[in-house]
Parts: sequence; structure tokens; C-alpha cells
Amino acid sequence: MKKWNINLNTIFIATIAIMAFLLLKQCSKIENLKVENQVSVQNIIALNDSIRTVKNNWNEEITLKNSYISDIDELEEINSGLADEVKRLEGEVLYVSNLLSSIENDTIYIENEVIRYPDGTNELSWSFAKEFGEGNSRFLDGNSKFRIDTLNGGFDIIDKGTLITRDVTNMRLITGLTELDDTYQIYVKTDYPGITFSEIDGAILNKERFMKQTQPNWVFGPSVYFGVGVDPLNATAGPQIGLGISVTFNLNKYLNNIFK
Repeated sequence: MKKWNINLNTIFIATIAIMAFLLLKQCSKIENLKVENQVSVQNIIALNDSIRTVKNNWNEEITLKNSYISDIDELEEINSGLADEVKRLEGEVLYVSNLLSSIENDTIYIENEVIRYPDGTNELSWSFAKEFGEGNSRFLDGNSKFRIDTLNGGFDIIDKGTLITRDVTNMRLITGLTELDDTYQIYVKTDYPGITFSEIDGAILNKERFMKQTQPNWVFGPSVYFGVGVDPLNATAGPQIGLGISVTFNLNKYLNNIFK
């Protein structure tokens, strides 16, 4: 009968390695649960949030609203309109937003150029151009025509219509996603006067990538470590167990969340 030589140190070290792996896996699950909870809280805030306008450090108006964090299936339930927009886009959509704005212009005064044609038609030609700076501008050109009928001793104005020959609005919009007050918010900024935003909706769609990016690079806290210790005085080595506080680089973040 063959006898097996069992090395207790080898068994101990193997056991320690298995325990370490299970501990890392458990820690990763706890971290993922924390992020999942953060995502849920973010979506609740976004569902109940309203559009806000604030001033930044340069006294510029910025419009804000919290964003959703979801995959496409969850977005169908949260905001079907955004989900429909994603389906119309190509490639891997990482972020989508939908803005609805309106512009209320002030009353403007335009001087007319009067043109008289041989057939008796009169034309009022007008042109408006306004620069608001930083790529914002408006151009409006057109003319109105009419005739004056004096037959039979009367004085009748016959309208010949108005023609808008140019109506151009250039507007610079700056929009993006910012982490503010521990939440992820959509921001919109423009210097175009008279513009207001009645709807702002957005969603971060790649939740797994978001979860990976939000994990810390370094993990600080209590730790249990296992390994092999060396006694140079007695020229011996053996297993070692220790407790303490450590700072550890989070490899799991860069290895596609190997410990899930």
C-alpha cells in the first residue's frame, strides 16, 4: 500500500490562500453593493428632481438637473422617451440627454427701406442683425409689399404679403455631466438672452463601467493578512498570520472586476 507524505505547512498555506481569495471576493461584493445602493439613491433623486438655475463663480447662469444611471432595460421603465432616443442612435451609447428650450425675444425696432415699383406696388424692406457674443447671434431679413388703390375716389391699401428672406439664430450651448453635492448632474450653459429650459433629462447608460470608475484606486482600513514569514536568525520559514491597518491598491478595479 502506497503511503502519502502530507506536508502540513503546504496544506496550511493552501488553506490560507483559499481564505484570502474568498475574503477578497467578499470585500468586492460589499463594494459592489455600496455602488448599487449609490445608483439607486441617484435614480430616486433624479426622479424627484426639478430644473434649477444657479450662478457659478464667474456669475454665469447654469441650469442643472440630476441624471439617471441605468442600463437600457431599466431606462425603459424610468424614462421611456430617453430609451426610445437611445434605440435610434448607433454604436455603444454611454450617455444620452434630452433638452427642451424656448426663446422669448424682446421687442425690436427695425427701420424700413421704401421701394416703389412701376406697377404701383410698394415694398418695405427691412433687415435685423444682432451679435450677443461667444457665437450667439440673430439675423432676420424680409420685406412687406402692398398697393394703394385710389380708383373711384377711394384710398384702399391692398396687402401683397410679407416675405421672410432670412431667419438665422446661432446659439452656443455648453452641456455635460458634473459631480456636485455627491450626485451626478446634467449642466447646461448659454449666453443667448431670453432662453429657458423646460425639460432636461439624461442618463448614464453603461452602469458596469460607471461602477468600475467609481471604485477607489486605494482602499484604506483594517486588514487580515496571510503569508510566509522568515526567521533569518534560525534560518527557518513558516506560515504567518497578522492583523492591522493597511492601504491597498485596488487591482480589482483594473482587472474588469475579477472579484464579482
